[in-house]
Amino acid sequence: MTKQEIIEKTNEFLTGTLDIDQSLINPDTELKRDIGITSVDAVAIASFAQKTFGCAIVMSEIKAIITLEDLYNYIENNQ
Repeated sequence: MTKQEIIEKTNEFLTGTLDIDQSLINPDTELKRDIGITSVDAVAIASFAQKTFGCAIVMSEIKAIITLEDLYNYIENNQ
């Protein structure tokens, strides 16, 4: 899957499933600080990445995923 497809599908998940305001979605958005991602949300994101992209997000590595760009890159590099 291309990076653009990863971005589009991930953004759809964030706005549709996690009910994040579209105006807050950009590559520099910080998951915790800017959109309030909780540990429960992080598990949902990891599950989404696994089901949609075949990308297993290792929970010990999730702390390194700070921005949406970090998330997109992680998925792209681990699918």
